[in-house]
Amino acid sequence: MTKSLAVAGAFILLAVAPACTDLTEVPQSAISPENFYRNADEVIGGLASVYAQLRSTTDEAYNISEISTDEMIVPTRGQDWYDNGKWLDIHRQTFTANSPAGLDNINSAWVNLFQGVARANVVLAGIANVNFAGKTTVVAELRTLRAFYYYLLMDLFGGVPIVTDVEIKTRPQNTRAEVFKFIEDELTAARPDLPDKWSADMNGRLTKGAADAILANMYLNSEVFTGTVGTNGLTKGTARWQDAITAADRIINSGNYSLASNWRQNFTADNYASPEIIMAVKFTNVSDLGLNFLMRALHYSQFSPSPWNGFATLAETFNQFSSNDIRRQIFLFGLQYNVETGQPVKDRQGNPLVFDPNIGDETHATEGAGVRITKWPYDPNHVNQDNGNDYAHFRLGEIYLIKAEAQNQLGLTAAAAATINTTTRARAFPSAPQPLSPALSQAAMRDSILAERLFELTAEGKRRQDLIRIGAEQGGTNKYNLPWGYKAASPAYKILFPIPQNQIETNPLLKQNAGY
Repeated sequence: MTKSLAVAGAFILLAVAPACTDLTEVPQSAISPENFYRNADEVIGGLASVYAQLRSTTDEAYNISEISTDEMIVPTRGQDWYDNGKWLDIHRQTFTANSPAGLDNINSAWVNLFQGVARANVVLAGIANVNFAGKTTVVAELRTLRAFYYYLLMDLFGGVPIVTDVEIKTRPQNTRAEVFKFIEDELTAARPDLPDKWSADMNGRLTKGAADAILANMYLNSEVFTGTVGTNGLTKGTARWQDAITAADRIINSGNYSLASNWRQNFTADNYASPEIIMAVKFTNVSDLGLNFLMRALHYSQFSPSPWNGFATLAETFNQFSSNDIRRQIFLFGLQYNVETGQPVKDRQGNPLVFDPNIGDETHATEGAGVRITKWPYDPNHVNQDNGNDYAHFRLGEIYLIKAEAQNQLGLTAAAAATINTTTRARAFPSAPQPLSPALSQAAMRDSILAERLFELTAEGKRRQDLIRIGAEQGGTNKYNLPWGYKAASPAYKILFPIPQNQIETNPLLKQNAGY
């Protein structure tokens, strides 16, 4: 094996290694001149550990973002999925700093994301005085990864401490706008040193496109991210619509990405080959290193080993999808079968298993209550619960939708319709196109874009942002706080999650978000 292939193999292996979630396990205090990274191979190992932490973003950060919206709910099914009430606490947006979700899921999201920041800081400090081939690129990757972890922290929690060194001490809290500026500056500085693309054996490493995708999303949400959240909700910050278009166009015009002709290719076990994926979390069909989204949704009898029969979607969300939209294929409803064998399956009472869109009582749901989302189909070569499908944080389909929304916000409504009609909708309705009318009003187009984002991006961690952002544009009433299905109207300040109480107790310089 050549040295380059050996390094690549080590990177891929380490990039999917399990990532711990306890901040105290990060060896922040172990850096000294005697044990800095000494060569390129050791640096690649350190870099891979920062990539590996991306896997945690599909756990609690993903869960609280998705389950707090109308895309997902985890009903209590007999003795299953009660868990001290934390899942319904998230969906109903009744969470607080000390509620079941606050003490568990929300705190875990905070810890996991800061773990990513800490790992990046450790490696950056460790390579500061080491010279090796490719150092400039590695530094750019580390800064971009750190910026991405901060992007998620800013999205979920608002203002958080900005930490760029490895000293162990309490940190003052920066404002959300300051965190936004830090992320923007880091991405802008790192972007020139990232490659346009990587060779196939380095699939998953960051590119200029990844930096641009994060920036495009940030600019789209700029009014929210640079604003302030008080007890009465959001006071909007600065709009950056043209900047969103500019960043999106850099990706679109780069020639490095194209829409997958088969939309499902973005989610299958071989989706690493999709020409559309811009930034992905790498998974593999190895024990404890695979994507487990299927396990969260499928019934106990639909897969081997037994899934967990938890996550579902709301009937009102499922019913928005047109029957001839190929993107509706992500849902399982009606009479059910084993996804591997195709054989009919039964519930635990011996009855044919039927997924009913109507959940009924979310506190006493049946085994078959709720349509299931199977956007990432099973890997034929899975190992137990571990599927090798990658998870894309950004792909080209979303970039077109970002551009269209920004165009509409600038009054270019007909152009926005054209952007969507020739991309995501053309692919979704290949035999009988259903284009958006270029004559729609700006407000009507805004609603159409929100719906199109639901159809294109369900379960991809975007819905919470969309409901907050587009709601804010429609008179300040955030759709995220409106009632739906099993949720009453929630206070407007709930667009941010609370800073977990145990984090405040650990760092008294933190200030709780308004309303909590």
